[in-house]
Amino acid sequence: MTSRSCNRCDAEVAPTTLDSAAGSDDPLTVTVRNMPVVACSEGHRQFVRATFPAELLDHLMQQDEPELPAGEEKGLIRKRFLCEGCGAELAPKPDHRHTFSIDVSLDKIDPFAVELTMPVYRCTACDKEQLHSLKELRKHTPQALAEAFKAADIPPG
Repeated sequence: MTSRSCNRCDAEVAPTTLDSAAGSDDPLTVTVRNMPVVACSEGHRQFVRATFPAELLDHLMQQDEPELPAGEEKGLIRKRFLCEGCGAELAPKPDHRHTFSIDVSLDKIDPFAVELTMPVYRCTACDKEQLHSLKELRKHTPQALAEAFKAADIPPG
């Protein structure tokens, strides 16, 4: 890494990790764990590179994680959510909230984890629990991730 300075106080920055940063866009909560950042001696943080937020968002939006059980959204006006396993309609009210953990590896950055906490719905036919849909999850991901960065006091750019 080439030497660079803090964008707030001009002190030299060094690589470190941020234990946890969480943000929400109801009903989604995104928690980033052990995120690599750079920080100065005053504690000001910056992303490891300017493209990091976009890279992470792209990774989350394009990822079809096998550990994310999700139904399928149907209907334009009256939304229905169908079980990914048997095709039956999911219960209209969530059963509970569940946290799904995703390991993230971006080019030339140490791996870290992202946790997605969302309501899960039970299939009335086969009893499988799942998210309503990946589309619904992804609708809330950008804002929840932005809120996590804001809570970690990492300024954009």
